[in-house]
Amino acid sequence: MKFFGAYWLLAEASIALPLRIPNNCTMELIPALLKQSEIARKFNDWAKLEDISIKIFQTANNGSLPDEDSLKKVVQNYLASIVGTGEFLTDLSHGNPEKYQAGLNKLLEFLSQKPHKFSSLDSIVHAAREISLLALDPKPANRNKIGRHLREIARPDIAIVICRQILEKTRLNYYSLTVICGAYCDLGEFDKAIDSAEIALKFQSDSGRTFALNALVRAHTLKFKATGDFSEIDKAISYGHDSIDLKLDSYAANAFIAAAIASMYENEIEYAREVLAQAEPQLKTPDISAIFQAYKTAQALAPTSEVVEVIDEFDDEGYLGSFNSLFDLVGRDEGFTPEVQDLRKMKDRFNQGGWFLQGLCNVPCPKCGTIALHSYRKHFKRYGKDMHYWALVCDFCKTASDSIDYDKKEFTFISGDLEDNFPVIELCNVCNGLPV
Repeated sequence: MKFFGAYWLLAEASIALPLRIPNNCTMELIPALLKQSEIARKFNDWAKLEDISIKIFQTANNGSLPDEDSLKKVVQNYLASIVGTGEFLTDLSHGNPEKYQAGLNKLLEFLSQKPHKFSSLDSIVHAAREISLLALDPKPANRNKIGRHLREIARPDIAIVICRQILEKTRLNYYSLTVICGAYCDLGEFDKAIDSAEIALKFQSDSGRTFALNALVRAHTLKFKATGDFSEIDKAISYGHDSIDLKLDSYAANAFIAAAIASMYENEIEYAREVLAQAEPQLKTPDISAIFQAYKTAQALAPTSEVVEVIDEFDDEGYLGSFNSLFDLVGRDEGFTPEVQDLRKMKDRFNQGGWFLQGLCNVPCPKCGTIALHSYRKHFKRYGKDMHYWALVCDFCKTASDSIDYDKKEFTFISGDLEDNFPVIELCNVCNGLPV
């Protein structure tokens, strides 16, 4: 089917709403519509939830965009509604994914009209598209990933069903158990979340992986925020130290930061600063201070919510790639595909879109000593602060790295030279409000 226009498509899908909405629907009606959405979700009335979400999209199409948090909630509500009962994901013999795919196509068409306005929704849209693709090959590994992506679009209930189906065949699948832990956290059922993660830890403890430990850090942190029981945050801090001791990376660091800030223990907060500096050496001291201030502000404003965003830490075979991935740009600009170590999900990150060339560095490559480093960057946000991933590509070595393995002093010279000559804030389309 060919889609001719976002407004027409969404209007076509719209059916009777619970109350009459005038044609000149304006921003004043959005709070009322959001309230109706909450009621529809509470009663699993997916048809009504879809109708209300479409009406808000129509308003946005006329130029009246909700605030960023509300817009995210509307998109999650719409995607949750087209998942519906989820039979196409849970009943492999009778499920029909056509309604979900048609609904997803309508959303993508709508968002494509003003891509620069909806860049904050990239992770949710990516999750929705991955569900569609992975459902075509419903092997256990793909169904685990579907469960994870369902959390992103606010359907942890279906994620739990899918992962429990997997556990009926492979009871010691710590990946599924960890996804279940996160899903129960989304639902506020923290005891069930902790039970799942403890089982995962029992059967994963000698693997060198930190999935289960990080899940326990988050679950106990959230339970502490909900109950005020300090024994919970003490457990979270303890698991956090165990995870960091086993493997210090950005996933363990972010989970620990959430626990440390929630605890309000000054010694743990100070240690969390050191942990973040080690896990992400590309961050400068002012960046770290700004991040922690943002986390503390979020904690003060919404103490029962999770302060640090959940970062996917599971091993994937990689994404399908997209326009303006690092590999696309290097192949186009420099004529080769760089070699990338299978660490820190660099391959996945480099295979996603949104990268742009920053410039040629005048500092030699730390590996080969040749002045051949090109810097590529990718915008992301962390609690309202604009930041940029690194990808340093050496034309001589034909390698690409996120720079975390570089000596800290060498990286300081590299980043300083690039920022002096090619200020990233001037080159990034997202920072300048331009289409990506």
